[in-house]
Parts: sequence; C-alpha cells; structure tokens
Amino acid sequence: MSSYAQLINDIKAYLKRQDIDARIPSWVAMCETDIAEMLRARCMIVSGTQAIDAPTVNLPADFIRFNSVRFQCCGELLTLEDEWTGPLACDAGCTCGCYPPSGVTSYRLVGSCIEFLPHPQLPDPPDPSWQPQVLDISWFARPRPLVDPADTNPVLDTHYAVYLTGCVRYGAQWGMDDDRETQMTTRFAEAVAVANRWKEDAQYSGAPLRAALACAF
Repeated sequence: MSSYAQLINDIKAYLKRQDIDARIPSWVAMCETDIAEMLRARCMIVSGTQAIDAPTVNLPADFIRFNSVRFQCCGELLTLEDEWTGPLACDAGCTCGCYPPSGVTSYRLVGSCIEFLPHPQLPDPPDPSWQPQVLDISWFARPRPLVDPADTNPVLDTHYAVYLTGCVRYGAQWGMDDDRETQMTTRFAEAVAVANRWKEDAQYSGAPLRAALACAF
C-alpha cells in the first residue's frame, strides 16, 4: 500500500533535491485541491443513506459531487434541479408510492446543503410512528489529506501517478524548472484522464460497440 512517506521520497527523487521537506506539504495540499476539482475516479465513490426528514440537510464533509441519489424503496432517481418551479409529475415506472404529488421528487444544492423539492411534509405535532422516505446516495469524496508518514487514502493507493505527477509539477514550478513542469503537467493530465475513464470502460467492456446514425428527413 502506498504511503505519504513513499510519496515524499519519490518527489525528492524526481526533483533530485533533498532539501525540500518543508515545501512538500504545501505541494501535496495544492495537488489534493486539484484532485477534488478534476478527478472523478471510481475509488472516490462513497455510499450511504439519508432520511428525508427536513427541507435541507448538510452535505457530507468530504462531498465533491453526487454520483446518484435514489429512493431506497424502488431505486428511482431523484432529479437534480437548478431552478425549481413546482413539483414534478409522478414517474410512470414507480409503483411503491414514494412519488405522490405532494412528495419529494427532486433536489438541488444550496451552499453546503442538499434541499429537497418540494419540501417534505413533516407531521406537526410530531408523530413517533412517522417514517420518512429514505434515499440511497453515493458521492465522490475528497481524498483524506495526507499528514503523517504512514497516511494513505484510496486515490494515493489506486492512482499513485496522479499524486506524484501533481506534486512534482508544483515542485518544478517552485524550482523554476520549466521543462520538468511542462512534462509533469502533461503526465498529470494523462493520469487524471485514465482514472476518469472508468465509466466509459465499464459501459463498453464485454459487449460490442453500437452506434446510432442520425438521419435527416
């Protein structure tokens, strides 16, 4: 398993410098920001459940973006709405009753919260027997920051090149090594692209590729 200590040693080796220990934490932090903004690898997906028991609920602390938001009872996806003007019509494929006209059908992101639309109808006064709708959610999570030498996380362990090339390019920039910075920037972009291709690979693996032709009448 890869570790922060291994990453530090490799950064020093790539830059051929042994006097940069104080600089490396800031390069790693900047690389982790780039990872949160650019990387959407399968190893970053975390799953959980969320009860619809309030109009807005805080997002997970490590949240980057949702992979899916589904009703637990039937698997139907909620719709992401940027602007909401009213409840959505019941989906014809839903037979479990989770989509009544007054029930939650969609959501939007507001600051650090997820807002359910329309707002759920909560019993007033409170009813101990009331059971809220429950969602199965999965999201892309920020990698846990590397601090101690033994630290690791799924991105470092699965896509080591993303961390290494991302950190070395910042080191090369600090050292004003333009050629090495350009080289590492290219390799970082390539490593991110390969890691992000997992959905496409899963979609077409094991089955022939089918193409639909557009026709004009």
